[in-house]
Amino acid sequence: MRINTENRWIEKPSPKALKQGSGWFAQMDKCYIYNGQYAAMTREIETEWGKIIHCCFRNLNGTDITWAEKQWLKNSLFGEDRTAVEVFPSSERLIDAANMYHLWVFEKGFELPFGIHDKDKSERKEDQYANR
Repeated sequence: MRINTENRWIEKPSPKALKQGSGWFAQMDKCYIYNGQYAAMTREIETEWGKIIHCCFRNLNGTDITWAEKQWLKNSLFGEDRTAVEVFPSSERLIDAANMYHLWVFEKGFELPFGIHDKDKSERKEDQYANR
């Protein structure tokens, strides 16, 4: 799928501003629409790994979103220099009440302790862990 990058994300009233919802959904303090194709909401949370932006999103026709679309969405909203993860929780922690995806976006400069690129920490230290 080709993504039209000529248009921009437009901010809309968030669930928090509208005092809607409950739990994490009610904490979403930013809401964006992109070209009538995508919707995204964010909230910032403090964790032991620093500040993280929780972003939930979907396309507006309710179909699956490809990895390339998720990468584009992360880059267009948060920048190409940010790392984000998508979590697949244990079954006991699964929340699947809406057809949405969730990204957890780290602060600029944050580096995960694992990866497959030769610049990732785990790959740079490969020899250190090879004998364990």
